[in-house]
Amino acid sequence: MIAAILHKYFYSIAINRLFNPYFRLRIFLFCFSLTGSAMVKAQSSSVADSMIRWIAHHSPADSLKILTLHRISYNLSETDVEKSFAYYERVSALSDSLHFIYGKSLASINLGILLSSAGNFESSTEAYIRAIDLADSCGALRLKAVALNNIGENFFSLKDYDKCRSYARLAIDINKSLIGINKGLKSWRGVAFNYELLQRCDFEQGLYKSARNMLDMGMPFARIAKENYIYSPFYLGYGKLQAVSNNRDSANYFFDKAIAAAKKDSALRNEYQVYLAKAKYLKSLPVQEKIGLLSIALRLANQTQFAEGRAQAAELLSSLYDRLKLKDSSLSYFRIYRSVTDSLFSEKNRRNMIVNESEWVIRKKELENENLKQLAAVQKKQIAFKNILLFFIGFGFLLSLLLAFLIYKSIRSKKLKEQSVYKQKIAETEMQALRAQMNPHFFFNSLNSIENFIMQNEKKLASDYLNKFARFIRSILDSSSQELIEVNKDLESLQLYIDLEQLRYNGKFAYCSQADPALLTGEYHVPSLLVQPFLENAIIHGIGPSDRIDLKIALKISLSDTRIHYVIEDNGIGREQSGAYKDLNKPFHKSVGMKITRERINIFNRDPTNTDSVKITDLYDEQQRPAGTRIEFAIKIVTDANAQSHIG
Repeated sequence: MIAAILHKYFYSIAINRLFNPYFRLRIFLFCFSLTGSAMVKAQSSSVADSMIRWIAHHSPADSLKILTLHRISYNLSETDVEKSFAYYERVSALSDSLHFIYGKSLASINLGILLSSAGNFESSTEAYIRAIDLADSCGALRLKAVALNNIGENFFSLKDYDKCRSYARLAIDINKSLIGINKGLKSWRGVAFNYELLQRCDFEQGLYKSARNMLDMGMPFARIAKENYIYSPFYLGYGKLQAVSNNRDSANYFFDKAIAAAKKDSALRNEYQVYLAKAKYLKSLPVQEKIGLLSIALRLANQTQFAEGRAQAAELLSSLYDRLKLKDSSLSYFRIYRSVTDSLFSEKNRRNMIVNESEWVIRKKELENENLKQLAAVQKKQIAFKNILLFFIGFGFLLSLLLAFLIYKSIRSKKLKEQSVYKQKIAETEMQALRAQMNPHFFFNSLNSIENFIMQNEKKLASDYLNKFARFIRSILDSSSQELIEVNKDLESLQLYIDLEQLRYNGKFAYCSQADPALLTGEYHVPSLLVQPFLENAIIHGIGPSDRIDLKIALKISLSDTRIHYVIEDNGIGREQSGAYKDLNKPFHKSVGMKITRERINIFNRDPTNTDSVKITDLYDEQQRPAGTRIEFAIKIVTDANAQSHIG
């Protein structure tokens, strides 16, 4: 048969062209392609033949049969596209009849591969998107990763390298998450393929250092897989990098290893890529040798019906023959190139593929929104129950405070003399009014934070916050029977408050406190939570709006002969920026916490008209930029809490 074809071929040309050396080279390559094709095809079909024989003797229609049919379709996709498509149809039909969603996803991947080989990237991407949806519905993350990587391959063919990278990285994240969970999935194979695709994107854009890094990151996963089909593209990648660096010997070493690995697995596409790369990147090769390599590559592309490969090889052959002034041959290959690329890389193909991708993303978002609505309905019921519970807790707390206050007032009124009682009632009324203004203000913020965590479905954070909030309330209740408490206990309550605010602000700031050791002996007593409003002000107005990463609040308490001195310092945005932020975001909000606390300090110190009891200093850095705020005040020393009232 070969002799008859050659006889007809020789007979149809002029005798003088037989002596053209380039023409004789083409005759040799034509003969080689016919014989070589048969040899490779026979070798690559042996694996598929063994599975076909197994199918013939396996009559039950089950998942094992579907998986085997899929493997046959995949193995034949590079050697016999028609048979591969026929087996895809059997996978699809059998999966539909058994309602086997995993098999349906496999079938869609098979179809996507076949359509991509034919250059129909639009339909190929549609098939991969359907495979992803099916994989999601049955929890097949490995299949989802394969489909995502293959969509990236389609975008690579269309030279949209940014989208290619985005899909490859999505696939890497999935494959890496599966390593160690299920060894049967062999997800390290996927990671190797993903990194190899990323290095091709980098190489095509001239990012050779990054391309080498991608190969180095993927090679350990390829070694775990120990498959020649995976080794081949990695060797090819290293070879191309050596070739562009003009290291011909090293490049040929890797190219030879890539061809050997491809031949062992009968991976015709991988073999094609090596021949193409050698002709394209080995600059010093003679033209005749390049033509030989490209002719082999074109033969492999035709054999596997690889449309993109045909276009690439034909374009390079046309260019080489043009350099040799063989216009007929150059024009012939140029026509092959144009006939493929006109349909393969048309703007319509690219546009429709992007439209399909966008529609799929929108559909996924709509499904996610529907799920969120259902989840919100459930959460709403849970929140309603928790709000009722919080209401009763708050009501009980307020009732307890009221009861404690009445008992306290009754006991204190019996011990004071008539004149002391009159003066005490005046000061006590003022102080209790101030405390009544402060406590609900803080409790509202705390309950609001718990509600926010619940609304955001942060159950653990809500639980932690509620636990610390309860402990903080208990510390207040424990001290409610006394107007003054020990300094160390007050610091413990402040620490609980800071813990609550750090939870509320997701650990945005650090806090440290330093107290004179003498104050921690239990001898000295202070009004409870006197410092809390200043800390709250620093957190809300200084720390909250800041985007620094080293935010901190420091509390220092020192002792002198007649006073206990407090210094609160933060490195937030400062009062000037805080005022501007407040005018912009809360123009009608009026904060009374600082004013109330200043009045409370004055009453405690028996100096109600003092306007300088609290000193506020704006801090600046070396460039005179706002760097925080320092607050200083002092209260008188009380060493016997049982003999002193809360105003001294």
